[in-house]
Amino acid sequence: MQYAGQSNLKRVWLECGGKSPNIVLADYPDLEKAATAAAFAIFFNQGEVCSAGSRLLVQESVKDAVLEKVQAIGRTLQPGDPLDPRTRLGAIVDDAQMKRVLGYIEAGRRDGAQLRLGGRRVREESGGYFVEPTVFDAVQPRMTIAREEIFGPVLSTITFKTVEEAVEIANDVIYGLVAAVWTREVTTAHRVARALRAGTVYINCYDADDITVPFGGFKQSGIGRDKSLHALDKYTELKTTWLDLS
Repeated sequence: MQYAGQSNLKRVWLECGGKSPNIVLADYPDLEKAATAAAFAIFFNQGEVCSAGSRLLVQESVKDAVLEKVQAIGRTLQPGDPLDPRTRLGAIVDDAQMKRVLGYIEAGRRDGAQLRLGGRRVREESGGYFVEPTVFDAVQPRMTIAREEIFGPVLSTITFKTVEEAVEIANDVIYGLVAAVWTREVTTAHRVARALRAGTVYINCYDADDITVPFGGFKQSGIGRDKSLHALDKYTELKTTWLDLS
């Protein structure tokens, strides 16, 4: 965007990542399904996904049940040789990004979040940049790990009491790429979806996708939409012609 402004004002469409909230309400009847989706939403591709569900917002009464399942899945996703078909979690893209991820993990510890799983570099002898699946509990919304995009396998778990509190926490970051809500009440689902400032909202699922559906974010998650007919807007110019028929 800076280069475009300094050159010929070419239009730039940006998709800039996020800090996506994954909201689990206590009324959702299949907590195992919600927890499984939450685990893969952050651990898939080592968390190096723009739409990674890096903030798990869980209603207080079901937090322990959800987090135990997320941790159990995380333990099965230990980093391994990318050429081994059994490997479910690979390496961070490079040394600089690995150090960035580890720096955020240290920041979480320093700020008082409870490390429930992982948090270390592993397989160092291989020369690869491997980081364990990492889960933090007791994360406060103002903590660095709850506000900045880590782009690694690091989950920040935040509890809430009411739906309104969950929406407030979810929206209180500079990003707005995707969000999710898990509930059995259709009215609640649509009310929360309308209130969330995100380009895509998943209801009782995560990372649903189709080339015919627009994808992009609000706020500092970017400008414009990819995929779907809406993506063609970036290649068109609107033209107005006035004709006086008097």
